[in-house]
Amino acid sequence: MADTPKLVSSMGRAELDKIFVRGYDLNEQLLGKISFAQMLCLMLQGRMPTAEEGRMIDSMLIVLVDHGMTTGAAAARMTFHSAPEAIQGAVAAAILGAGSVHLGSSEYCAKMLNDALPRSSKETDLDAVAKNIVEKRLANKQLIPGIGHGIHTGGDPRADKLFQVAQETKVYGRYCELLGKIGKIADEKVGKHLPVNVTGAIAAISMDMGFHWQMSKSFAILGRALGGLAHVGEEIRRPIARGISNLIRDNLQYEPEK
Repeated sequence: MADTPKLVSSMGRAELDKIFVRGYDLNEQLLGKISFAQMLCLMLQGRMPTAEEGRMIDSMLIVLVDHGMTTGAAAARMTFHSAPEAIQGAVAAAILGAGSVHLGSSEYCAKMLNDALPRSSKETDLDAVAKNIVEKRLANKQLIPGIGHGIHTGGDPRADKLFQVAQETKVYGRYCELLGKIGKIADEKVGKHLPVNVTGAIAAISMDMGFHWQMSKSFAILGRALGGLAHVGEEIRRPIARGISNLIRDNLQYEPEK
């Protein structure tokens, strides 16, 4: 008989009268003693952040909580309108669309940065790395994730502020520097201003803080989950989902495909 495979996890365990999370006693060492930002770092990296890192994590969680009546916010409201007994479904709807176009591009930007400059790399010529990224992507007619924005065409104020906080908290590193260079070179090659956007800033900062590139979307997911809850809360108090549905019904014109 084959041996039973050993399954291993370092996340946590529950005993009769104690719960341990990442090696800490939940009641005695965590509850009432650490912030959610500290908990995030503990869970994703297995360590407590410094006070400055905690401030940076807080900033990245807050910055994407809301951006107006986005597709995700509307989806949350419409889902709640259809299934008011399942608030979790409405919140899920708010974040399920976090992808390459809206909200989730931090993951693609982080992968781009990681592929071009792995953590183990001793490369110091960031100008050359940035130039290579831009030229290859433009030649292959690929988007450059992390730069450009449909609304904030003159510059994403959220990205600027995040980089400011990153410098103040001393987490600004080579990935932030590399993304800035990518933006400048893309400007020159494309012939128009393509500012670093907020998801690009989150990608670069989280990489500089040691988060795995696939975890860079975590900040968008967690932040916008709160935003989705807020929109559901407003939908309860001041419903507009039915009005949105009626607006579509009254203005949508049916045309058969040719």
